[in-house]
Amino acid sequence: MVKSPLTLKNLTWKPRFGQFRLGPISLEIPDGKFIALLGPNGVGKSSLLRLLSGILRPSSGKIDLFGKDYGMWKSRERGKLVAFLSQESENPFGFQLVKYIGLGRFPHLGSFRRMAVEDRKIVDSEIDAWGLGEFRMRSISNLSGGEFQRARLARALAQQPKILLFDEPANHLDLQSRVRILSRLKEEAKKGKCILAAIHDVNDAMLYADEVWLLDNGRILDSGSPSRVLQSSRLADIYDIELTRFFSADGRMMLGMPPASDLAQHYM
Repeated sequence: MVKSPLTLKNLTWKPRFGQFRLGPISLEIPDGKFIALLGPNGVGKSSLLRLLSGILRPSSGKIDLFGKDYGMWKSRERGKLVAFLSQESENPFGFQLVKYIGLGRFPHLGSFRRMAVEDRKIVDSEIDAWGLGEFRMRSISNLSGGEFQRARLARALAQQPKILLFDEPANHLDLQSRVRILSRLKEEAKKGKCILAAIHDVNDAMLYADEVWLLDNGRILDSGSPSRVLQSSRLADIYDIELTRFFSADGRMMLGMPPASDLAQHYM
């Protein structure tokens, strides 16, 4: 019997200080799905991703990675299975882009930590896929914000994990970059990868995600298809704003902002 990539069993987490509490959460995360974590700031999306990446330890409950307790995996073996792209800024000063993306191959390298021909092909493939060929020998420090984010995504995908965890991968990027990133994540899910990404835009979830986990106050309120979970009345309770429901030209349900005059009256 094939085990689910990730299984959460009564998972909870609390920081050392403050009243926030995440969970309890009991869910199975399937492969071949793009799952969007949605909810206001501060509800636990980043904390959940950090738990699933192994950066944080649960206060109680457990996480199983392919049927085996997360803590039982050696870090290098876990690195072959799970990649995490956080929101936190990086400063890989002096790294050439090709070497930076090559860091994604580290869990797969032998004892001498030298890349083989196949490793280099994987790195080159990601450089080309993200349109970064002209920056190949450029220092990471000299890239724009959007270029650097593409390099970070290329590094994570060069790792070739089974599970990809992303914390707002397209945040603060232009429309073209956002579409490019979300489309690639959708493609990776279709190839059988498990994709879990925190995003802000409900319409991005509608267009690209296979499932949505809706969070509020540290709890998962609902999980399922975007069209079922992302009802305007439910989102109004969470975000304190009434979104307008409409349908795109191809018949997909979308959610839009109310007129500016209505917003002004709402917040007066």
